[in-house]
Amino acid sequence: MLRINVPPGPYKAGSPVSGIVSLQGDCTLKVQTIKISFRGRCKTKITESGSNNTVHHRGRVPLFEYEKILFTGPYSMSPPHEWPFEFRFPEQCKAPGLNQFKNSSGIFNDDRHQPLPASFSHGTSSFMGVNVDAFVRYELEAALVTPPGSRGGTETTKLLTFKTERGEQDPDPNMFFASRTSVVQSLHLSPEYEHRLPTLTEKLKAGIHGSKLPKAQHILKALLPTVGVIGQRLPLSLGVTYDEDHSTTPSAPPVFLRDVKVQLISTTTVRCASSSIWSSDDIIESNQEKLPLGAQDFTDQNIELTDRMDVAELMDLTIAARCASASLMWVPFAPSFKTFNIVRSYGFEVAVMMECGKKKSHPVFCCPNFLLLAEEYSSPGGLVRAVEAENEGMAVLP
Repeated sequence: MLRINVPPGPYKAGSPVSGIVSLQGDCTLKVQTIKISFRGRCKTKITESGSNNTVHHRGRVPLFEYEKILFTGPYSMSPPHEWPFEFRFPEQCKAPGLNQFKNSSGIFNDDRHQPLPASFSHGTSSFMGVNVDAFVRYELEAALVTPPGSRGGTETTKLLTFKTERGEQDPDPNMFFASRTSVVQSLHLSPEYEHRLPTLTEKLKAGIHGSKLPKAQHILKALLPTVGVIGQRLPLSLGVTYDEDHSTTPSAPPVFLRDVKVQLISTTTVRCASSSIWSSDDIIESNQEKLPLGAQDFTDQNIELTDRMDVAELMDLTIAARCASASLMWVPFAPSFKTFNIVRSYGFEVAVMMECGKKKSHPVFCCPNFLLLAEEYSSPGGLVRAVEAENEGMAVLP
């Protein structure tokens, strides 16, 4: 039995990957070669399920691959034995080609020497019968090859976690302004009915009906971040402005903040080569998922909204390293990235409940393009030459 003993990570660009391949067991084996491969790859699969058949479309892109020979025979060998090895994560991809895809798309990144994407896994199914699966995976594979005609060959694989780093230490959140108009018509906007409803006699006497109800119009405002960092808190501001020109109340009535829900909306877009030889296009599918960041009920606090209020002081808006997905599983937050056949992007959404004149409104503010950056920071500078020197002499597989 072969085993790979190596720390699982996380690793980053330029990190050494060193460990031991061990042979365990109690049987003598004929060994031709013992080798270890170090590779990264992106894989996508789109499954279309119909009433009569199921069609699979696939996309496979190797990011890099190195191989080292640890032992050369032929030789009869009795366990245990160990062989040390060392690789180093490259900074850039060494993709041999994208010939499987039939056309170029601006959605994806076709640069064969782009930076390595972070480890990533995504799998969903939709009600339309389309399943989308994708992963970015880095792994070691050790193999024992026996001489021709001999049995006992074996192999084993070890997955490694790779994380990217952001190039800016303190990125600007680049706040995005959004606004909504809120119109409230309510008897409670009148001072005499602020805390009670009029009696029937009062209604008849005053001739109160829908068109005569006091009206208050407000402009609800939000400042949303368009850039965030995993592990750091997000800024968020809400505010309200009284629109006197379109209101009939004698003064600005108070607007209370009752509830806030904040979430990221992830979009995973994948590309596969069509399984049909008659198709001239690649198969592209996207899937969205809502990932909650925080929720706070302010019903009992009577917080009155002002022209500008810092919501980040009222609730924790830290982007945790892991989040609860729709499948109720805790999954890592993946930074935004774009590679050969996978794109991970985000939107930012804030759902608010406000109250004015005893009536509630539920505005939703959205920023469709939110850039999520990696948790760790790396100062600009290249390790490319050092990494290439470290890996020089290894077999690079086509």
